[in-house]
Amino acid sequence: MIRIMQYSDLAQCGVIYAKAFPIEHWGIDWTAENATDYLQDFFEHKKFVGYVYVENGEVLGCIFALCKISGSKKEIYINEMAVLPERQGHGIGKQLLDAVKDYSKDNGLAGIVLYTSEYAPAAKFYEKNGFKLSNGTICMYCE
Repeated sequence: MIRIMQYSDLAQCGVIYAKAFPIEHWGIDWTAENATDYLQDFFEHKKFVGYVYVENGEVLGCIFALCKISGSKKEIYINEMAVLPERQGHGIGKQLLDAVKDYSKDNGLAGIVLYTSEYAPAAKFYEKNGFKLSNGTICMYCE
């Protein structure tokens, strides 16, 4: 079952996030504690939108998004999504994405934006769920 995220879900979301993004694939040493702190920053944002997937009272997946204005339109940005590794491939991620899609449609938003690694399997998952590469956009960073 999908429901709106509550503050009390954050600790379990941190556990899920740390397991879903192991250091050997992402280069970041996530622990349940630092992942919870990281996710709490999104949760506390005044335009936060978040959902969890719950089964038998246990949170198994989560999605963290923010509503933003981009130029003259309002969009929703998916910041993070995580599903327990042993439950990936069972439709939980799709249901979480669908909840954000429904939110976007119900609130008249222009669309949904997300960033993911081109080297991660997540890109194929997002393509399968209706997302496509954005033309004219590049990601840049500086150390």
